[in-house]
Amino acid sequence: MEQATQYGTHAATRRTVSVVKCARYEADDIRSALRRALEPLGGIKAFVKSGQRVLLKPNLLSAKDPARAITTHPGIVEAVAEEVRGAGAVPFIGDSPGGAIRGIKRVWANTGMEDMARRAGIELVNFEASGSKAIPFGKYTFYISKPVLDADVIINLPKLKTHSLTLMTCAVKNMFGVMPGFRKGEQHKRYPKPGEFAEMLVHLYKLVTPSLNIVDAVLAMEGNGPSSGTPRMLGLLMAGEDGVAIDAVAARIIGFPKGFVDTTRIAAEMGLGEGNLERIALRGDAAGERVEGFALPTNRAIKLVPRPLVKLVAPFVWVKPVIVSSTCTGCGFCAESCPVQTIRKEGAVFRIEDKRCIRCMCCHELCPESSIEIQMSFLARFFA
Repeated sequence: MEQATQYGTHAATRRTVSVVKCARYEADDIRSALRRALEPLGGIKAFVKSGQRVLLKPNLLSAKDPARAITTHPGIVEAVAEEVRGAGAVPFIGDSPGGAIRGIKRVWANTGMEDMARRAGIELVNFEASGSKAIPFGKYTFYISKPVLDADVIINLPKLKTHSLTLMTCAVKNMFGVMPGFRKGEQHKRYPKPGEFAEMLVHLYKLVTPSLNIVDAVLAMEGNGPSSGTPRMLGLLMAGEDGVAIDAVAARIIGFPKGFVDTTRIAAEMGLGEGNLERIALRGDAAGERVEGFALPTNRAIKLVPRPLVKLVAPFVWVKPVIVSSTCTGCGFCAESCPVQTIRKEGAVFRIEDKRCIRCMCCHELCPESSIEIQMSFLARFFA
């Protein structure tokens, strides 16, 4: 895993972020957009060499159709795999989805990855069944799936979405999937607050740094993502070596204020990438793209409380997940996914024990029926 612990060697293109138009998930449109996005970076051969084994790391959050904008579209993954093969390397696909505890094959099938991989002859790797290695890293211990450690190159393929805990999920957050499922739950339990969770994510990104990031922002997600938000057509594909720079540009595109997303701010402060938009070289036919009216997650309200007022009003400014009994099917996936076991069945549906809830939003993120809403106090709505 040589690439995963190095900052990068392409100094001339390190801070370059390509943003190009890609209006549809048609194969020809994707191929054209991908090559245009990679051209300012030196093409795929600047990152991939003949004979290397290349991990393609999409976002496969849950077993949902790609039209829901929850997962990276298989057409994007297939196009990147074609480029990798064109460079003489061997691509394989791997991720640790939230739904893996109920069978990863269901995730592969519903997201379209299985059909695509079979047709294209690309290996799908089960991170849950492949074993992991514990790696102490400062105050953290990360359990990294062995296929990640064995890869010669990692290409990160995130989906651009809002996120009910981290505000946005893109390049940095997508690397959370290099850990097997239950290990991710442990991190939520240890670091339940958004700021400390973001700091953990950044240290994981530092440990496992992808060589290249290619963002599926053709169909993005707005609102209370990453699974219960609303699909929003942006028609964009992004690429860059620096995942922090990618995230800074993505945040600007969808309307977050500068420095608002904790993972981007912390990573830039740690010197892991460029967070200052003025020092990022934007390239591509959509380099200046800004989206109007993109719905941001409701939990951003907490960050809008002026610092001097935080302690005073904190008890009255809250955002929490609530199960909607009218749409809850009683499947129990929320209870299985809760890292602190604070969800209990009452009759035919489930309830969250509010006093024990750590607000990690895992239940909201993974509910297959989108039956968990984000509720806000009056003051939280005021700041929103």
